[in-house]
Amino acid sequence: MNERKKRLTYLMLFRVGVVTLLLIATFVSELAGPSDQPVSPRTRALLALIAVTYGLTIVFSLWIERGGARLDRARRFALVQVATDLVLTTALVHLTGGVESGFAFMYLLVIGWSSFVLEQSAIGTAAAAVALYAGVIALRRAGLLPLEGAAGAMPLRDALRAIGVNAVAFAATGVLASRLSIELRRAGESLESQGLRLRDLATLHADVIDGLTSGLVTLSREGEVITCNAAAAEILGVDAERVIEQHVDQVMPSLHALLDAVGDESPLRRGEMTHVRGGGGERILGVSISPLVDSRRAVRGRIVSFQDLTELRRMEEAVTRSERLAAVGRLAAGVAHEIRNPLAAISGSIELLAAGGPEPREAGELMAIVLRETARLNALITDLLDFARPRAPEPERLELGAALAEMVQVFQHDKQQSGATLELRAPEPVWAAADPAQLRQIVWNLLRNAAQASPPGAAVAVEVDLETAGTQKWARLTVRDRGAGILPEHRARIFEPFFSTKQGGTGLGLATVHRIVEDHHGRIEVEPADGGGTRVTVRLPTALR
Repeated sequence: MNERKKRLTYLMLFRVGVVTLLLIATFVSELAGPSDQPVSPRTRALLALIAVTYGLTIVFSLWIERGGARLDRARRFALVQVATDLVLTTALVHLTGGVESGFAFMYLLVIGWSSFVLEQSAIGTAAAAVALYAGVIALRRAGLLPLEGAAGAMPLRDALRAIGVNAVAFAATGVLASRLSIELRRAGESLESQGLRLRDLATLHADVIDGLTSGLVTLSREGEVITCNAAAAEILGVDAERVIEQHVDQVMPSLHALLDAVGDESPLRRGEMTHVRGGGGERILGVSISPLVDSRRAVRGRIVSFQDLTELRRMEEAVTRSERLAAVGRLAAGVAHEIRNPLAAISGSIELLAAGGPEPREAGELMAIVLRETARLNALITDLLDFARPRAPEPERLELGAALAEMVQVFQHDKQQSGATLELRAPEPVWAAADPAQLRQIVWNLLRNAAQASPPGAAVAVEVDLETAGTQKWARLTVRDRGAGILPEHRARIFEPFFSTKQGGTGLGLATVHRIVEDHHGRIEVEPADGGGTRVTVRLPTALR
């Protein structure tokens, strides 16, 4: 049913209501009179008018039901109804006394509902009402309409005054009704446009939410599920419609701990939880939580988004196992290589000694070889044990600049360093949480590598400062050498055990440093320095003063 058809239906219902009230009033008036008095001609005419109105309403209703109010005929049908109502109102005014009729206000109703069904035709309806009202009064004064009894004509001045007053009222009502119909039409168009836009937005919202590959669940402040998209239902193994209004503990029992940890209004950027699906099977979920707010920015609940990380974690475990096995293979190959050469030298020297005959001087040289290679093996095994069986760090609150100053001073007097000079810059106190012995091992390895890579007499820069990255603060240690730098193809392997570009190096130094830094929950980076050389940056957690 289109809009105009609905309005015509409302108009007929309104007309029936008004006519019914008029019928009731007529019967009450007749009952109030003497019982032996016959029905007056005016009353009979009034009843006939009411019957005609009922009959026309029935005809109009049948016309509408049979398609008479289709869009191409609706306006003509509305014009017929308004014209009919004007004629019926004029007849009612005539039957109830003309100028003295109390039903002249019915013209105002017709003008009003004409603007309702014909929109901008209220002014034309008002003009027609003025013409009919003035015409019926003029015809009555001229005696061209039948009058009940001996009703005489009122003075012309009074008749003109009545016509003028009602004409002004009709015209004002027509103008106002026309204006209101225009505003009503604009408001309707605006509402329809906004409604269409809202429906489009709702459809887009539903499509976007359902199209997400991540699960999305919204919760009320009481923890009840408000919405659950298709991906969430699939990941959780539930029916998206059945979980609505259920408590989250019934849908995602493990989420309770994360919600309690972040509170009602704090977001959770990334968390993990384990979920057991209804049909069986454990899933690892990566969860993010944020507040659900309304247009006034008041918190209404929580938004929970999550992804199924089960397969990813399995792949990561498989890659880790593969990398671990590969590392064990490289470690075994490195150990075998490093041990084979000293053993060969020791074995050869002992065979010569066992054969007898070498001069005492030669025998002394052979023994020196045995002792040197034995010491080399002992150092290799010590380094290997440091790498393979790390001691758990025991962090202490250290002022990094002061600790570095002592280590630099000791290193300067070490006979094994190549003669490079060290320049320490620590402009302000920086407090770090580190194990003193393991920190010394880190610094000693980095300084030794930098000194060996730099030309004799070159300066090795050591700098300590505080670095802020977002909400995280780091105690930063930077060591820069003046050597030839590290080739790009070697940079990805520098932390591998037994990988070394130095003559006679075991490759366990930087591997041990990397392991110690990770045990301290820190970071280490090796990159080319501006102007040549290599820069090694170690970031350690800060400690409060």
